[in-house]
Amino acid sequence: MRPYMRQYQTAARFYDESTSRPTRCRKLVAGWPDFIGVVDASSHGVGGVIIGELSECLPTVFRLQWPPDITANVKSEANPKGTITNSDLELAGLVLLWLMMEHICGPLTEKRITLFSDNSPTVSWVERMACRSSLVAE
Repeated sequence: MRPYMRQYQTAARFYDESTSRPTRCRKLVAGWPDFIGVVDASSHGVGGVIIGELSECLPTVFRLQWPPDITANVKSEANPKGTITNSDLELAGLVLLWLMMEHICGPLTEKRITLFSDNSPTVSWVERMACRSSLVAE
């Protein structure tokens, strides 16, 4: 199958899904966040902070260490053949932050969430919901 056909089929599926299950307008309303999450990651691990703003939750600080196989595969000056970049770790950290928020804050349906990351590629990937340069991130 040609690549453009695959992209067309993906776009068609996205259209079908979005029209069969439209987003409720309430989900699109901007406002002050119910919860705020901040995350940062490095080759050693990931950590973050979760606080409630308009909704209550137990303020939480978390820190997790990456498994040895991930740490050993991070690309660096000492390991130029590594396949995992710092940006990949930051994006994984953002996913872990979301999972932690679901656990700490309860159901996030119809809640406004603000997530902070200091990594530009991660922010760009989240805004586009796609990544062109990293198979790990995809």
